Amino acid sequence: MGRAVAVVCGAATGNAAAFAQQPGRRRQDRSRSMNMDKDSGGKAASNADTPSGFEQIQGVLVARGDGPTSWLYRPRAPQLALSADGRAQFTLIGAGPVTMLALTAMWGVPSATLDAVRTELAARAQVPVAQLSLSPAPIEIGEVRLMLGDGQGHYVELAKARSSGVPPYHAAFNLMLDQAQAEKVRKALNGEHGWLELRYAATEAIATRTARSSQSSESVDVDVSLRDAEDEASASASLRSEGSVEALSGYHEPQTRTYSADAADWGLPKP
Repeated sequence: MGRAVAVVCGAATGNAAAFAQQPGRRRQDRSRSMNMDKDSGGKAASNADTPSGFEQIQGVLVARGDGPTSWLYRPRAPQLALSADGRAQFTLIGAGPVTMLALTAMWGVPSATLDAVRTELAARAQVPVAQLSLSPAPIEIGEVRLMLGDGQGHYVELAKARSSGVPPYHAAFNLMLDQAQAEKVRKALNGEHGWLELRYAATEAIATRTARSSQSSESVDVDVSLRDAEDEASASASLRSEGSVEALSGYHEPQTRTYSADAADWGLPKP
């Protein structure tokens, strides 16, 4: 068995050695990689902003819900999933000319962080914490991609996976790297940005539309007299027509954003 060159979750097999992440270790600042929109060419876009209607509290995106004590939340960026003992689910093991990379990503918020957000929102609203509702924002997660970069902001897709479909939207990757790819991954683990990145595609809203309608009507009365040789007959008729017009007053297309996290900011110890 080759030598493990990065963090693993659980014990490595054979003679592989590993650097284990300390449980509870805080993840490093992700300000260079969080909440970045991406263009179709795989290059990081320049506009990294907060989605409309959201604000940041404790590093979490939050927005008002339906009521004064109802709030929705969304993670700012993906991260590595943690095992029960608090270790990152990440493995990089070299074996001759090839290297095995296995990791599990997630897009969620730790419960301790949610408790802190809930406490701050309750204090702002001046209500007991128990009365404040904090729920995941309605969203659909599409493909999760693992991107390999050139250190200059350009990326190619290394692998893709489907998420679990429910919070925290786990996505597992297991692949073999050649020497050139493995070298780029090691640069990321050494703290260099632009070499390895996780990307979650999130559709933020359901398409909705509102309509306004109006009705109009008109009537015409007609009297008809008929005479024959013997008698005269008369008849009347009323003609009525109605119409309605419906016009769209608003239409909101689903918005898809890409949330990313650079491997240099995953909080892994350097190999």
